[in-house]
Amino acid sequence: MLKPIPAKILTHTADLLVCSAIDEWQEPTQTTVTLEHICVQPMHETRMTKDNTEVALSSVAFIDARLSTPTGYDFQQAQDISEANGAPLELIYQGRTYAVLTVDALVDDTGAYHHTELGLV
Repeated sequence: MLKPIPAKILTHTADLLVCSAIDEWQEPTQTTVTLEHICVQPMHETRMTKDNTEVALSSVAFIDARLSTPTGYDFQQAQDISEANGAPLELIYQGRTYAVLTVDALVDDTGAYHHTELGLV
């Protein structure tokens, strides 16, 4: 079993914006979830999205299964809900708004959920 991500690097807080509807003026109505004890790092990497498109990520957010809050939050479901309602899942960190392009839930060597990585542009 892998250890959690070290608490000393989980020092960041960010807001996750989930589109819950589109209003009559075609503006998204968003629900905000505050993520605490996460790590956001700059990254210049190309990844494949779920629709098999290559994207260049500018940052990645690491959310630990045990130390980050809220615990047990389903980021893939949040992304699916947001996209179904017509807007991308977004993350606001240090005043900058990122679109969440990839959600990767990663497991440890025993198959238990370890952490989630959000690919940001």
